[in-house]
Amino acid sequence: MFNRQILAAAILVVAFAHGETANAQISKRGLAAQKAVAERAWPSFFKSFRAAVARRDREALKRLMVRDFFFSGGGGDDNHDGDTRDDAFRYWDDPQVHGWQAFDKALAKGAVPSEPNTNGDGGKYLSRVAPPTGRNTTNLDKAPPWIAFFEFRNSHWYCTSFSECCD
Repeated sequence: MFNRQILAAAILVVAFAHGETANAQISKRGLAAQKAVAERAWPSFFKSFRAAVARRDREALKRLMVRDFFFSGGGGDDNHDGDTRDDAFRYWDDPQVHGWQAFDKALAKGAVPSEPNTNGDGGKYLSRVAPPTGRNTTNLDKAPPWIAFFEFRNSHWYCTSFSECCD
């Protein structure tokens, strides 16, 4: 009886370990596939995003940005509509801020992959940062004045943040 229990426990341990290995392999394959989709989608997204910023096309930008967009200036959802993008546009419009011009400059330098971000919802997203020097802000003397972050969520790229370094 005791040997059967040990044998059953051993079988369960081996099955569980095999299942975990299989799940890890599936996760790695899934991540590789997600990265491939993200890489294919990036050039088109970035071209569209840069063009929308250059035109100051708020409607196009809203489709390319997350609703809980983070931006400098202590910005929040001032009108309490659950959407911070309109507040960001108003902030960038301020002639003292020069936000649109800063966005143009940051995007003109391109964007590079960054470490995946973990958000408040617990999701981990593939990400990019513009300009490329924004990836490493440990030396503030070399940090860019403004940084944009992008995340690949639900099979689409979105801009999630644009802020002065280093708020």
